[in-house]
Amino acid sequence: MRVEYLVIINSNSSFCGNVKAFNSFFESNSDIKIQGKTLKYKHINVDYEILTGVIKTDNNRFFHIKFSCENGEKIDEFTELLRAVRSLLFKAADKQPQTLWDDLSFYYAQKSYPLIHEIENLMRKLITKFMLTNVGLGWIKDAIPEDLKEDLNKKRAISVEDNYNYLYEIDFIQLANFLFDEYRTIDAKSLIEKLKSATSVEEISIDELKGFIPKSNWDRYFSGYVDCEDSYLRNRWKDLYKLRCKIAHNNAVSKSDYDQVVKLVNDIKPKLEKAIDNLDKVEVPEDDRENLAESVAININALYGEYIQNWKNLEKQLYNLISLKLNVELDKDDSSHLRHITSKTIRILVENGIIEKALYYKIQEAMSFRNVIVHEADLKFSELELHHKIQKLTELNAVISEYIARNNDEPF
Repeated sequence: MRVEYLVIINSNSSFCGNVKAFNSFFESNSDIKIQGKTLKYKHINVDYEILTGVIKTDNNRFFHIKFSCENGEKIDEFTELLRAVRSLLFKAADKQPQTLWDDLSFYYAQKSYPLIHEIENLMRKLITKFMLTNVGLGWIKDAIPEDLKEDLNKKRAISVEDNYNYLYEIDFIQLANFLFDEYRTIDAKSLIEKLKSATSVEEISIDELKGFIPKSNWDRYFSGYVDCEDSYLRNRWKDLYKLRCKIAHNNAVSKSDYDQVVKLVNDIKPKLEKAIDNLDKVEVPEDDRENLAESVAININALYGEYIQNWKNLEKQLYNLISLKLNVELDKDDSSHLRHITSKTIRILVENGIIEKALYYKIQEAMSFRNVIVHEADLKFSELELHHKIQKLTELNAVISEYIARNNDEPF
């Protein structure tokens, strides 16, 4: 195991002017003894080599120091030695030395990666099984027209019918967002409307009010079976993500980093395992399943999230329009239920001459794309395509909004 440092000493100083003086400086630490090409530190002997020279541009002196330890059982002692060496080099140059080679970092990165890989895939297992057993990834496939299926298949290498788990393409931190990000299943505007219409306290129950409080999927479905708050797991997952990035980006990984990985994995793993063991007890109400599918899509792609939010706005406007024109009262407290009847809503609007067929087809097209990104989130759409779809949906919202504002019976 080899580690190499480079340190530069200011030429204006006589301090450490040659190799002998530099070795004497090292030995100012009473635990270090140098004999030729061997450096002894406490109970460990390592191969030691030092090269020196002058930088031509500024005449400053550099020292290239190499350490090599072949005894795999002395890793901790070797780590301690290098810590002492870096402290000395910082004192000598008044800045941290440059690391030229670091097998020790590679060693700890190698030890850390399998632990992170295991916990990451344990999280994927939990979410995948949860979604498959409660929502069904890709259940919408059976309802996709054949011509649309052909278009979708062109966007990826595998068929729409293939059993493809796109959760394995979701980024490490986005997995946690699916479980721990808080959201409402009921629109906050509905609370305002309910409060405005209420004439007494008795008309609003505590349970109704609690329904407007944002909650995470962990709180909704797992907290009753795993004695652990979502903040406990979220914070540890974030810390683990930072360490994962260090490893993935080939940054220096220290023993303390590895020890932290071990601790975090040991904190998280039993909680995820217990959640998996209790999946058969988790019940997701029918009306919540679309919210779950949306939360996955939103965490895959920010533009998906923007499109979904725009679509929800369009739904609300359509419900307002049918209520305004046909005196049809809809249950605005249950947004999931409303989503199920959107197709029926726009069909009623066109059948009653409130909107033209051309607009009807545009809304149907927008709804079909919403279903694709929510239930076929493994598909790859370019940013240009998504921005174009968002723009078209924004225009639809503007058209419906203008029509409501005009408040007349003329069709488009």
